[in-house]
Amino acid sequence: DLFSTKMAARRRRAAAAPPQTPDAKAPRSSSAGHLPRPYRPRLALLLPPLLAVRLYGALASPITDCDEAFNYWEPLHYLLYGRGLQTWEYSPVFGLRSYAYLAMHAAFARLASSVLRSKVSVFLAVRCALGCTSAVLEARLAARTCAWASGEAGVALWALLLSSAGMWHAAVALLPSSFAMLCVLAAWTAWMDASLPALPAGSPPADRSVRKAYGAAIFWVAAGCLLGWPFLCVLAAPLAIDAVVALGLRRFVARALLAGALLAAPSAAVDGYYYGRFVLPWLNLLLYNRSAASGEGSQLYGVEPWHFYLRNLCLNLNLALPALLLAPLLLLAGRLVPAAAGEPPPRPGRAAVLLSGGYLWLAFYSAIPHKEERFLFPAYPLFLLAAALAASEARRVAAALLARCAPRRAQRGREGGPHGVWPPLWGLPAAALAASALLSAGRVGALVSYYGAPLEVYSEVYSEVSAALSSRADDSPLRVCSGKEWYRYPSSFFLPPGATPAFYRAGFDGLLPSPFSAPPPDGSRAIHAHFNDGNRDEPAAYTSEDRCDVIVDLELPGDAAPRSRAGWHVWARRPFLDADRSPSWSRALYVPWLTAGRNVYANYSVLGRQPLMVMLHGSV
Repeated sequence: DLFSTKMAARRRRAAAAPPQTPDAKAPRSSSAGHLPRPYRPRLALLLPPLLAVRLYGALASPITDCDEAFNYWEPLHYLLYGRGLQTWEYSPVFGLRSYAYLAMHAAFARLASSVLRSKVSVFLAVRCALGCTSAVLEARLAARTCAWASGEAGVALWALLLSSAGMWHAAVALLPSSFAMLCVLAAWTAWMDASLPALPAGSPPADRSVRKAYGAAIFWVAAGCLLGWPFLCVLAAPLAIDAVVALGLRRFVARALLAGALLAAPSAAVDGYYYGRFVLPWLNLLLYNRSAASGEGSQLYGVEPWHFYLRNLCLNLNLALPALLLAPLLLLAGRLVPAAAGEPPPRPGRAAVLLSGGYLWLAFYSAIPHKEERFLFPAYPLFLLAAALAASEARRVAAALLARCAPRRAQRGREGGPHGVWPPLWGLPAAALAASALLSAGRVGALVSYYGAPLEVYSEVYSEVSAALSSRADDSPLRVCSGKEWYRYPSSFFLPPGATPAFYRAGFDGLLPSPFSAPPPDGSRAIHAHFNDGNRDEPAAYTSEDRCDVIVDLELPGDAAPRSRAGWHVWARRPFLDADRSPSWSRALYVPWLTAGRNVYANYSVLGRQPLMVMLHGSV
């Protein structure tokens, strides 16, 4: 009958079909011994937390380096408003700093100033733009690490970037070294792309994809060197060697020359316009720092021992530092362990090439006598990438050792743990990342609560002086002065139109910046006769305290009480850490309910003359 015929046909088709393999069935759970698909988060999940942290840094991070204020925020203010302070590095005689770098930021700042009335708001808008740019590039690098190494390593890198105290303030700093750090993020992402062709290796489309990725990496390194920090070539040396091997010398040179031409021509044009002559700031900077003789070049501004950066990294990387130092050994050990299902095979040699630039950078700058924290900014992403890969490899090696020494326990762990891994092997790296995040939060809290007073009081100066200027009958400028606190002056963005910065003598005997003599480009082309590269003092750079209308000062023990100065009255005070009288551990980290009672604070004060106070408040 018809039913029997249909059943016989089904049996014949079933007999002819190939046996169903496990892969064709629905995925089994990890309890059946099959690992699930490795977790690789999307960029949309990685980006929002990074944006939130970077925006907080833009709003709260103090300016920790006077070079940032005087060599970058001040000339940026000059390009926008025609007024500002000029350092000797911007003199046409020396030409150590690039206006092209500032012009990139001035384009956005000019747009922001057309919308925002307050210059403080423009300052914060530029910082927010820097932080958002860094967040996007950091998220891209973490996402690419998930594909290049493993989802575990990529998530660990994301967590370290998110929580690192060093990245928190480096990402929003207006410094060439921070710009070089952004270029490193972009270049290393492209370099990873070169190791992940979408098509089989050797096919023409795959070869084009690799060449395009190397070309992008070369371009970003060239941008970091020519527009940011010329010493970046040290960090990028392994990338250059790898590109020569992959592309051949001819193609590498062609791409490097093309990138150099695309960047150097407009950079030289911008610098030539502002300096009034042909200038190569990156070359001048290299020549200035070439001398190793004691007391010359950058050594005029202080020298530090070789271990300075290791101590600094203890604060800015904390628990990531030992992982960074152990990464080469762990990567080598990880070569003996097979990759998990769905993950690319371990490539310790490739990882060593990818990370070696960071170690070169640390060794190079540790050997230079003059050391500053900002010099490490370009290598922060590589340091954290090395720590993330080390943590991932340590977990893999521990799992392999467990499987070898205690196979039954390892089997039970694979059956019951997340992603088929014994729970403690996930818990220990997660606990280390959590501890690192807590330490970083303590460091960030210390920077904000202990050293945030200058930005707070100058923001108040902006609003109060604006009110005073609007109610004055004459249009003479108000002088806002600082003495021993000159190096914490956050820039003219914190002074309203009609107020000018000035400095009075208070112990410093080096060369201070002087006002640009005219709006650009005439003022940037003018030569101050007293500018020198020997940090020799110039009396004309100082004003008398009697000519000041407002003074911003730090009241330390032994200083004259501000109210004892005839005619001066305090209108604002903020606590500021007295580092010399506070324990080293409690001034390095902020711990609620613990460090406040152990630290000693001074007052960061704003003082106004009596007539100004009467004008503002009606009485004193």
